[in-house]
Amino acid sequence: MKIKQLALYAVAAGGLAISLPTLAQSTATGSMDVQIVITANCTVSGSTNTLDFGSNASTASNATASNGGFSVTCSNMTPYKIGLKSNSSGAGDDGAGVMASTAPGVTQTIGYQLYQDTGMATVWGNSTTGTINTKAATGTGSAQAYTVYGKTTTSLNVPAATYTDTVAINVYY
Repeated sequence: MKIKQLALYAVAAGGLAISLPTLAQSTATGSMDVQIVITANCTVSGSTNTLDFGSNASTASNATASNGGFSVTCSNMTPYKIGLKSNSSGAGDDGAGVMASTAPGVTQTIGYQLYQDTGMATVWGNSTTGTINTKAATGTGSAQAYTVYGKTTTSLNVPAATYTDTVAINVYY
């Protein structure tokens, strides 16, 4: 008799397991946006490279230089223009500047002109109202090197001294 009861319990338990309802799985969906804003950026580096006209006798008619330079790094595909402007008093946007003596009491100056090319045909200035006097390029995300050329524009018949000026490098993007 005990075996019959056990068998009935087993059948009843199995039936209960089979007769239990199964739960259906449901899914709710939604979405979210993902975003990043990349801003254009440009930097100037290596601007400590002096455009050095060297040592010249005061009897020389003029001097040239092609050893100044700097690098510009702009975001990939960012168009930009480079303008150079002398910090000397009264300098305009035409790439001309004036070097003043660093010696006490010497008031003479030496004028110069900045150029974009080795033939010194294309003036390098700082006009922001068009493409004249600026150098246009497009950023690559890597540093792009530029050489500055120069020529003195006034007499070198001045007192022996060191003459200097500072040129601002402006990158418009």
